[in-house]
Amino acid sequence: MINLNKQKGFTLIELLVVIAIIGLLSSVVLASLNSARASARDAKRKAEMQQIKTAMELYYNNNGRYQVTGSGWANGGYGWFNCANTSSYVATSVAKALVNNKALSTEIVDPRGSTCAVGGYLIDTRGNGYTIWAMLENPTAADIATKSSCYHSTYDSSYYSNYCVSI
Repeated sequence: MINLNKQKGFTLIELLVVIAIIGLLSSVVLASLNSARASARDAKRKAEMQQIKTAMELYYNNNGRYQVTGSGWANGGYGWFNCANTSSYVATSVAKALVNNKALSTEIVDPRGSTCAVGGYLIDTRGNGYTIWAMLENPTAADIATKSSCYHSTYDSSYYSNYCVSI
C-alpha cells in the first residue's frame, strides 16, 4: 500500500541553515571586495601623485617656479588640488591651471571624487619645492613614513593625510 501523506522536501530548519550559510559566505566575500576596492583606490592615488609630480616638473621647466600662480587658494597656487570657485579659492584650480599650461593632459581627481575637502589631493607649492598629500584608505607603515621625508611645508604634515610625495 502506498502512503500518499508522506511529502518530499526540506524542513524549515534545513532551509534556515542553508540561508544562514549563504549569508555568512556572502558577507565574507563583500568584505574582501571592499578591501580590494580600497587597495585599488590607494594604488590609483599613488600613480596619480606621480603624474602630478611629473606635471609639476614640466611646469617648473616652462615657468622657472613650482608655484602655479593664478590658481588655488587665494591665487597662490596651493591648497586643495581640484578646488575652485569658493570664497577662498579662485575660479581656476591648481589641476586646471596645470592642464591650461599643458603640464597635464586632463585634470586628475582623487578616486573618491573629493575636490575641496578631506579625501582630495592637497598641494603646497610655496618655496623651492612642492609637496603633494593624499589620504590613503589602507596605508602601510612605509606609506606613513613618507611624511617624515617630504619637503618641509607650511602645512602641518598631519593635515588630512597619511602619504605624501615631494621634491
